[in-house]
Amino acid sequence: MGLASKRKGHWRYRCWQKLFLALIGFPLAAGLLLAFVAIFRAVFVHQQNQSVLHILNNQVVDKIDESQIMQRAERLAGALKIPSVSYATDNQEKEALLQLQQYLQTNFPLIHSATFIKKEVINTYSLLYTVEGTIKGKLPYLLASHLDVVPVDPSTWEVPPFSGKIINRTYIYGRGAIDDKCGVLGIMEAVEYIIQKGERPQRTFFMAFGHDEEISGKRGAQELAKTLKARGIDHLDFVLDEGFPLTKDLIPGTDKHIAMVGISEKGTATLELSVSGNPGHSSFPPEESAIGILAAAVARLEENPQPSLLGKGPESATFKYLAPHVSFFYRLLYNNLWLISGLMAREMERVALTNAFVRTTTAITVFHGGIKDNVVPPSAKAVINHRVHPSQTVAEVIAYDRKIISDPRVHIRVKTSREAHPVSPFGQDCIPFQMIVISIKQVFTDAVVVPAVFIANTDTRWYLSFTTNLYRFLPTVVMPEDVSRYHGNNERISVQHYHQAVSFYYRVIKNADVLIDQVPASTVNNGDEEL
Repeated sequence: MGLASKRKGHWRYRCWQKLFLALIGFPLAAGLLLAFVAIFRAVFVHQQNQSVLHILNNQVVDKIDESQIMQRAERLAGALKIPSVSYATDNQEKEALLQLQQYLQTNFPLIHSATFIKKEVINTYSLLYTVEGTIKGKLPYLLASHLDVVPVDPSTWEVPPFSGKIINRTYIYGRGAIDDKCGVLGIMEAVEYIIQKGERPQRTFFMAFGHDEEISGKRGAQELAKTLKARGIDHLDFVLDEGFPLTKDLIPGTDKHIAMVGISEKGTATLELSVSGNPGHSSFPPEESAIGILAAAVARLEENPQPSLLGKGPESATFKYLAPHVSFFYRLLYNNLWLISGLMAREMERVALTNAFVRTTTAITVFHGGIKDNVVPPSAKAVINHRVHPSQTVAEVIAYDRKIISDPRVHIRVKTSREAHPVSPFGQDCIPFQMIVISIKQVFTDAVVVPAVFIANTDTRWYLSFTTNLYRFLPTVVMPEDVSRYHGNNERISVQHYHQAVSFYYRVIKNADVLIDQVPASTVNNGDEEL
């Protein structure tokens, strides 16, 4: 073998050696580097809610004795006896709504006799209270809730749904106990208590209670918003409405209560799928029927859910805020979604509630087909309800559905749609968010407070033009085993948790006053009087 041939062989060997190192060594080095970065991020994670609002931590609330706590519980129970049900548009228990108005008037006499509080009935059934603060010229804020409740099947309840029973002085049962008469009564109790103490809020704020939130809010909260606009009130400092309750054991890694403050909420897209076919006698059916074609399309949608968006939307902040409070293993996961979002998403998909955090959900809610036992129907229809993730648009959701169905015989019609809400500011530099965080922690002292996407819908949609600071939170505790009671059977709230709800709203009002010097000025004039 010549010298040239030996050199050529040696060169070839070195090339293979370098290629081997490139194929094995570089990925190994990259993997080690990624592992180091992930571990470093987990070890040196820092708390996100290091609030600069230290003054709020020193707020002191008078002790409330047990008799007062039970009196508050009994007032809520009384409101739960009133069946203010919303069934559908133009189908509500309107007499019950009027009865509820009178109940509030009777049971909160200090609010309704205070010279600095103005009560207005809007569109016959909704309520707007204007609480005039002692200090003018600052942006007002708005506390929202709703008076109506969803329907019930009394035969499925262990306790009659409109009995307002308090069992063993522990639980208050009734439709609306969680959603959302505890919000209405909780806000009213807080204001009544302030007046009872001989005090008056420094800041002006509104209490806005819509009467049709469960069926869109178009005649309730929308009219409340229009009323404010008509008076030249174009801006609010913040809006606080219903949202997630506190819970435990929903997200693994901590035994503390998690308080998720909604900084956005999902959009909606309600689609009607329809197929037209050839009617005929069932004794000689066609190869494919309208029902069969539509059923196959619906099955494909269920088998192929909308894509996971974990790590691409505001839910990533949920885990970032949670990371400092969990064990090291979960800290490694929660603080490195950029690396393992796919793995995390697969775990969250196992539970329906957590699956809703990571994607646009798909629910088959209505299916209409046949007309008679022995007749092949001429058409079939189904209704699909999507709750749209903030990182997706309605158009993208529909395009994905078309791709998955992949059948031109299935016609898609958009019945209603609404994009997801913009993400509200949060973090250390957002005073309204931090004020809510501190108010939560003053009442629920062991809670871990995190920003989150609210997976349902609220009346905040009607206040989007007033402020970017829209937050959603339900100040009570609901354990995982009780989640099914929400819009389900045997809805209840504990006496102690309702007391905490009242305390939370009291804290919000008092803390908002403490921060009045940091509130933007209002340029709105209400007649000759500045708000």
